Amino acid sequence: MLEQLDGRSMKTFVTVMEEKSFSKAAQKLGYVQSTVTMHILQLEQTLGQALFTRLPRGVELTVAGREVAPFAYRFLQLGESLQEKLTGLQEPKGVVRLRALESFCVPHLPMMLPTLFERFPLIQLQLETGFQRDIVQEVSAYRVDLGIVPRDPKLRNLTFIPLLVDELVWVGAPALVKRIELEGWEALAQTQVIGFGSRCIYQSLASQVLMTDKGLATFTEMAFDSTEMLKQTMMCGMGLSLLPVTSVQKELEAGQLLRVESETAIPLEHGLIHRAGKELSAPVEACKSHILAYFNDELHTSRG
Repeated sequence: MLEQLDGRSMKTFVTVMEEKSFSKAAQKLGYVQSTVTMHILQLEQTLGQALFTRLPRGVELTVAGREVAPFAYRFLQLGESLQEKLTGLQEPKGVVRLRALESFCVPHLPMMLPTLFERFPLIQLQLETGFQRDIVQEVSAYRVDLGIVPRDPKLRNLTFIPLLVDELVWVGAPALVKRIELEGWEALAQTQVIGFGSRCIYQSLASQVLMTDKGLATFTEMAFDSTEMLKQTMMCGMGLSLLPVTSVQKELEAGQLLRVESETAIPLEHGLIHRAGKELSAPVEACKSHILAYFNDELHTSRG
């Protein structure tokens, strides 16, 4: 079987999977649609399995296709790594796919990225935002090279490298926080818990604390995709949120938001994850090293 596999068919498979369409994949690859169809048919014949289910609009992976997907990504990545080795590039060059929480990106990455691009101008960074679960899934499936998550997923197939010690704290507008400190958590019955939605680990922990520790059977939740929108809504006094200190540090220092001081902070340890036992390509290794060095310098600066 191995001798019948080729890079073009694997690249076509991955593109069809990502685009969920033969025609869109053909357009992206610069092929006519019949060429895409031929590549997929050849791959299906080689593997002896149907890889896609044809739908009225587009396609989706079969069970066999989902099993093939992570190996297809590895196949292409190995080809990229081999090409880099053979061409003897002295400077890291290529695409690096990084995914992190939006609440982490906003306070930390604007300072880090300019130095990364200055040092490695040939690296093309594809930065995406997501939540803990999907970041872990994407890195595990080889669809993302590096991820930054707020907790160690403790999975054998992933390497977790600590970057930053943080803590989750309850924050809100000064008037609301003072009211909760005086009246207790029953005051939340007349306000809202603001977060990033049920997929977010912060929101899940907030719900767990309120229901288990505070005994609140019901409370209203409001979700936003943007950290800035979330903070602005809190500053208007519309609700309370459980967030990392680093994401609201400026607002706390300016007095625009206050911590609920009576509540114990929940420790967090943001870290970088990648596939364990996988040789990283030159640009991915360079990006990883730069991220680690940056946060190591930040740690020493804060301690100094």
